[in-house]
Amino acid sequence: MEQAGLWPVIFLGLSGALAQTSLDEKVFVFPKPSTNSYVKLMPRLLEPLQQFTMCLRFYTDLTREFSLISCASRNKDNEILLIKYSPTVYHAFVGGTSLAYTVPGSTYRGSQWENVCMAWNSTTGIIQLWVNGLALPRKGLSKGYAVETDLFIMLGQEQDSYGGSLDEKQSFVGEMAGVYMWDTVLPSEQLRRMGWEKVPTPLVDWTALNFEIKGYVVLGPTLD
Repeated sequence: MEQAGLWPVIFLGLSGALAQTSLDEKVFVFPKPSTNSYVKLMPRLLEPLQQFTMCLRFYTDLTREFSLISCASRNKDNEILLIKYSPTVYHAFVGGTSLAYTVPGSTYRGSQWENVCMAWNSTTGIIQLWVNGLALPRKGLSKGYAVETDLFIMLGQEQDSYGGSLDEKQSFVGEMAGVYMWDTVLPSEQLRRMGWEKVPTPLVDWTALNFEIKGYVVLGPTLD
């Protein structure tokens, strides 16, 4: 274990898998740009994903492009990818293809915590992006596709190969919390009020998280 002594509270750097660990009142801190620092998530996927919802919270003062979550299979590096391309533009990928979303000025919070959810259904191809409880216009992406089960999932970096080829210029710097993923599309009311109940059971659950820290990422308490 590492201890970051410059913080007014104690932060712990963790290595190795932590099974079913509750991270209530905690955050991942990504202190600086890197090509080797990320958090690996380890859900158990039994069959290809025909639909999903993915949600998280983050806090950063970056104005450049950065990756929030990247899911790669051995056959495709951008199975699922959510990138903040600029302060008001997101790029969402499913099955290697992408769409851009522009966040209205009234929704953009600047240097504050931001809540984002991405939901997709293979049957219709409809993808939803929710920012701070507001739904952006629905679009169509990768209709009929199935996301592979052998996913390498990482927070804070974008993979250009399976588990690797990371670019410092796309790395996340800031804080991240409240990471969840379901194998279904959540109801709009739940996405609107940003309430993450345990029904249906999440594949990725912030209150029972299987994860592994790589490089310089620290786990510490929330400051609010």
